[in-house]
Amino acid sequence: MKEITKIEYQKNNKERFNIYLNDEYGFSVDISIMIDYSLKKGMVLDDGLIEDILRAEEKISVYNYGISVLSRCARTEYELRLKMQIKGFEPILIDRAISALKDHKYIDDEKYCEMYIRDKINLSNYGVRKIKEALYQKGIAKEIIEEKIKIITPESEEERAYILGEKKLSNIRENDTRKKMAKLSNYLIGRGFEYDTVNKTVRKLINTDFDDIC
Repeated sequence: MKEITKIEYQKNNKERFNIYLNDEYGFSVDISIMIDYSLKKGMVLDDGLIEDILRAEEKISVYNYGISVLSRCARTEYELRLKMQIKGFEPILIDRAISALKDHKYIDDEKYCEMYIRDKINLSNYGVRKIKEALYQKGIAKEIIEEKIKIITPESEEERAYILGEKKLSNIRENDTRKKMAKLSNYLIGRGFEYDTVNKTVRKLINTDFDDIC
């Protein structure tokens, strides 16, 4: 049996407390654990209760870590789960934390997908292919990607490719038509546009009778 002889705030985090047992440092806990277990000076803890407290503390630590990561930057479930694994948390605790974060809507792959698509259209001018590839790498489910990517119509995709291609073409200093086409095509492919879209765009910008450009 061990007695709580001292409880103190952590200097850099007023939501956490250091617990001293028999005048020696025992462990630290989140404020929610303090409340749940009614920890106070003079309270006597047996080994079983201490183990329960530490287990509960570990559980809340995974959740709080997730909140900390998400407060800095939006993440997909896959990305956050990977960071938790690298941090060394137990799989079962990761599952519970992820589930709780999803219940509170702190993780929402569908909304993340929508936001990412809008950002890459408006800020980065990425084509559909590049956007989809990035979302796959972030662990978004294929069915979610295919549904959300529908906001990009073929017409809007071709319009964006044309605007970007027109601007790029004005900076291409090349007299040879084939070389000019190749540079323009490579640029649009690099921006992530589908090959059919690139072909159509280049043909509109450069009058040619050549076969497929890319």
